Amino acid sequence: MSLLASTKNSNSLRKSLLLSRPKLAAFLTCARRFQLRSLAHLPWPIAPDDSQATENMTQGQQFHLLMERHFLGLDVPLSSIGDTAVSNWFQAFKNSNLVMENGRFLPEHRLTIPVGNHLLLGRFDLLVVGEQDGAPFAHIYDWKTGKARDESVLRQDWQTRLYLALLAEGGGALWPTRHSTNPRSLQPEAITLTYWYAAEPDAPRIIQYSQAQHARNWAEIQAIVAQIDDHLAQDHWPLTDEWAHCRNCAYQVYCGRQEAGLARSQSSEEADEDEPDWLLEPNLP
Repeated sequence: MSLLASTKNSNSLRKSLLLSRPKLAAFLTCARRFQLRSLAHLPWPIAPDDSQATENMTQGQQFHLLMERHFLGLDVPLSSIGDTAVSNWFQAFKNSNLVMENGRFLPEHRLTIPVGNHLLLGRFDLLVVGEQDGAPFAHIYDWKTGKARDESVLRQDWQTRLYLALLAEGGGALWPTRHSTNPRSLQPEAITLTYWYAAEPDAPRIIQYSQAQHARNWAEIQAIVAQIDDHLAQDHWPLTDEWAHCRNCAYQVYCGRQEAGLARSQSSEEADEDEPDWLLEPNLP
């Protein structure tokens, strides 16, 4: 191996990435998509004729901002909401039978934990933390404005798996005075994730976590991160063999796969919500 190649591989191995749910999902779908988005930092193009997707994304963002204000204790009169759909979603939430635990409410809370050479990131729409019978608990609430999905599907989604794993590995830091062999960890059985759908306001999807699930989940996350490290070391980012994935990928023009079909923009629930890459993806010394 030449000195130049050796230096290149060494620099790749030292690169520390901030890995979110969209980035993990992108890597598992297509390593080339991950490379273009997270390493080359090419913006995700918006299809010029996808006005409905743009409107859906805007409405979803408005609703999440509205819910953040609500849980910050700020007054949100319905008359102040300009979009009828967003207003209806908010009214549906207020009229729903969603039961929320007593505790400390943390809207739009971010949590990062180390994994190997990198960091895992999650941003929770609402995190409620507290203690019950002397033991800490954490409950994530996630607001969805798209089509409702079955609980069995949600359990396998990377948002579910990553969010639960983040709290199990790092949630203990939310109780800085609690004594533990690992003060950052939180018992998986004390973690719950609830998806609330505006389309089905009285049918929340409630997902409980367990130690057995976390052991499998965390092992797979670590294995995926190890695969990313292998690709970084080799600087090799192959295209997916599943052309169906290319049909929904706006990067298809970079890969010569326009024949897969018309690319669509990301939906509001698929959009990457990370901080700017220049701020969150430093090179380690």
